[in-house]
Amino acid sequence: METDKKGLAIIFHSGSYDRIYHGFSIVLVALALGREVRCFFTYWALEYLIKGKSVFQLNEEGQTHRKLLEAHMRKGHIQEISELLTQSKAMGAKFYVCTNSMGLLNISRDEIVNEVDKSMGLTTFLAETGQDQILFI
Repeated sequence: METDKKGLAIIFHSGSYDRIYHGFSIVLVALALGREVRCFFTYWALEYLIKGKSVFQLNEEGQTHRKLLEAHMRKGHIQEISELLTQSKAMGAKFYVCTNSMGLLNISRDEIVNEVDKSMGLTTFLAETGQDQILFI
């Protein structure tokens, strides 16, 4: 499968666990296929990148499947977001956090996990990923 896009840029906005999880599934598959992947975390998705914070939030749709997700997590069928982040970083993904969202949510750079490459605004992220395929989650 050929694409004229050189890489994949994913904007993580939702804080719902299922959306974050499936976003990371896309990241890992794209990396396995040899694509460059850059991820931008903004608003509610930022909470998954705070050091020492365990997040398992679900939106209304996800709430209907909460018991199923929790059962699969207990059995080890679904990985923690922190594990997916570590795997993605090891495979070459780049991670960025939105400076405006950090200010809005009162999150300092020191609170963000080490896997994050840098903080930037949306304009900079879009300028740097101008030729990439962009997904919004």
